[in-house]
Amino acid sequence: MFGWEFPPFQAGGLATATVGLVKGLLRNRVGVTLVVPFPAEQSPLPELRLVSADGAAEELVMHRVPSPMTPYGGAAEYQEIFSTLRRASRAPGAVYGADLFEEVARYAALAGGIAAREAHDVIDTHDWITFAAGLAARAVSGKPLIAHIHATEHDRAGTGANPEICRREHAGMQAADRVVANSHALKRTCVERYGIPAGKIDVVHWGIDPDAVAPDLPADSPFRARGAGARVPVVLFLGRVTWQKGPDYFIEMAARVAAHVPGAKFVVAGQGDMLPRLMHRTAELGIADRVHFAGAVAGRQVQRLYRLADVCVMPSVSEPFGLVGLESLRHGTPCILPRAAGVSEVIANAFKVDFWDVDAMTNQIVALLRHPALRAELADNARREVEGPRFSLEEPARLTAAAYTRTLQGSPA
Repeated sequence: MFGWEFPPFQAGGLATATVGLVKGLLRNRVGVTLVVPFPAEQSPLPELRLVSADGAAEELVMHRVPSPMTPYGGAAEYQEIFSTLRRASRAPGAVYGADLFEEVARYAALAGGIAAREAHDVIDTHDWITFAAGLAARAVSGKPLIAHIHATEHDRAGTGANPEICRREHAGMQAADRVVANSHALKRTCVERYGIPAGKIDVVHWGIDPDAVAPDLPADSPFRARGAGARVPVVLFLGRVTWQKGPDYFIEMAARVAAHVPGAKFVVAGQGDMLPRLMHRTAELGIADRVHFAGAVAGRQVQRLYRLADVCVMPSVSEPFGLVGLESLRHGTPCILPRAAGVSEVIANAFKVDFWDVDAMTNQIVALLRHPALRAELADNARREVEGPRFSLEEPARLTAAAYTRTLQGSPA
């Protein structure tokens, strides 16, 4: 399996999905050798063989840069951060790719050698950044290639999609023996925009790791109101602060909710290119004192935010799946889901809304904040739903393993 993000090096949902799939496959007695493009010290999972592409050849040295080297950051953001890293680097001889595509090429150049020495039956790749590595590995070993697709460039960038990334997505999925998409919505995108035959694509919705659920928040939460036992209503946005995730709709909604629920606070957790614009907009709307920009969060910080929030909101313009929805519900926090998101295909106990319908979003949030009984009922029902076997790590892994078997047997579906 060729991955790109894996704990502790992660910047988005790709790492969460990858570690969940690996855990589930191991529990289904499917052995996994995971290749990552950054220095691998010790595998965080028992029975997982973790192979690093870092330093695999003297002429190709990979240095994992968490933010730019992700499918979510994009080529332009990579270039900006690379320039900063190059100016600030104190490590003589350190090699960084001049752009995102060069880093992808460096990784792919090592893949054939790794495939030649690592025993395997199937090659699994994750998103366009690893497709080239998978193709190089297949050229050496002749083993079938699975293209796991988590999101397309059209999902991430809309009309600003990078044509070179689109070309690589198309080439990788066309060349793969089978494609696995994380939702029916994403499958439709692959069929309609890339011409991938529908019968070649399996849909496997993601599950959630129960081990990632945190205990109750400590009493010293910074969002508690002053005074003994006072409680501040909190509305949470958690994700990359980019066009795809719709944070600008969250801020517009926050201003309207603030007018109806004077004590409410709003948390924007994440980083991205829209952050300065959002800060400016909160000042324009007169809610700068009501919105807390938490920056990048990870691990227990994320878990605490879920526990802290009364409502989590996903106003995503495009959301092929949406693990934040499952994570929020698993923590007992109601989540308003994008109607067109993959997670909405499988969750019944949640409010759903079109990302652009700020009025409907506002009404749903105000209702949940004003009526604790409604909020508690929705939270309890959703948590029971997400705790079911359908959303375990084992189920998506079982379906993925079945896709491996069909591919090995040459079955079209």
